[in-house]
Amino acid sequence: MRSLRACIYKDIRLFLTASGILSLILPVLVAAALMLGLNDAQNADTSIKPFEIAVYDMDDTLMSRTLVGQLRSVELISKVRHYTEKSISENEQSLLNENGELIAGSGLFSAPLFKDCAVVMILPLDFFYDAYTGEEEPVRIVLNGDMPLESALASSMASSVSGILKSERAAWYAAYSVKAGGEFDRADFERFCENSAETILDNALGRLNVFKNPDIRAELSASVKNPFFACAASMLMLFVSLGVLKTLPEERRLGLYDRFVSAGGSLFQLILSKFITAAVFCAIGILPLYFILKPDLHGGVFVLAAAFIACFLLMLMQARLTRSAESYLIIGGILTAAELLFGGVIYPAKLFPLFAKRISVLTVPKYLIAGLEKSELSASVIPLAVIAAACLAVFIVLEAALRGIRRSKRGRRKV
Repeated sequence: MRSLRACIYKDIRLFLTASGILSLILPVLVAAALMLGLNDAQNADTSIKPFEIAVYDMDDTLMSRTLVGQLRSVELISKVRHYTEKSISENEQSLLNENGELIAGSGLFSAPLFKDCAVVMILPLDFFYDAYTGEEEPVRIVLNGDMPLESALASSMASSVSGILKSERAAWYAAYSVKAGGEFDRADFERFCENSAETILDNALGRLNVFKNPDIRAELSASVKNPFFACAASMLMLFVSLGVLKTLPEERRLGLYDRFVSAGGSLFQLILSKFITAAVFCAIGILPLYFILKPDLHGGVFVLAAAFIACFLLMLMQARLTRSAESYLIIGGILTAAELLFGGVIYPAKLFPLFAKRISVLTVPKYLIAGLEKSELSASVIPLAVIAAACLAVFIVLEAALRGIRRSKRGRRKV
């Protein structure tokens, strides 16, 4: 126990150098920079401003007026201009043809009636009545070329609502057919259309969530804080593990390990002291990252623990493969950069080419990010445990093989 405490004290003293302190400070600086960028993104005016649309209602029924009323409740639409053939003044009759249909020309949005509107929706005559029987004419939409983004959004919304309305009306019509037994009364069917119109429209628009006004800033914050935290935490774990284990090759080369064993110590105690030292410094470094980014960890504590163990054993395996601190730091730096790059910390893993996605399966940050984003322990802790077990197995095999080589050399010397 005394030798373990002495090793921990020695490892702490060796880690507290300029490079060791930098490995603690750098992830904090990265987290602060990411948080500043997040605040800028939250404060930026990235939302779409509400816009006006116009509806030329040739149907002019309770159902069409209900649709216009529902559209006025949509947060994205600031104003709905409702026009019928009767409401078009004589000065604006040039916009209509002899059948009372709106002429969808390039100069439509120059007219005062439709100026500054993103789109003009044209509801055909008897649209809602014919819709139940599947014989309705399509809703025409005229887009304003001077408002491309707004018109595209309005057009997409209208197309989606139209598709949902069609399926909803088909279901209601089937129910009415069963109730009526195939005998349709025009007046009764019109009452049915009027009674069902508001429910169908509300359901169609509600399924698109267009009545809701989501907090874009809150969604942006929630969607990026955990990946930011995973990025900084990955850097911290890899840097600290690299810094703590950098003395191991030199201790072996200079014979300090053999002296430690001859004094009653063991390889397990030596590695355990470095593990405890790395865990302490990682815990110290995680705290400012947490308070800066404030991620939603949920089950992330287990993911963080598994990621740290995997990072430490990865660097331990690499330390066994090198014979000097210089080569260890060079190879360890390359390995750390590869982990951060292919793990999706520096560049989004979803945008990787195929070969990079295959490499990313072997990286620790990939599963740390996945675990913090999805909170699925089985999809993150288990792969991290496999990586850790593989690194430990390689270390044990290399250690046993090198011990066997040393014993054979000693045997030949004695002979």
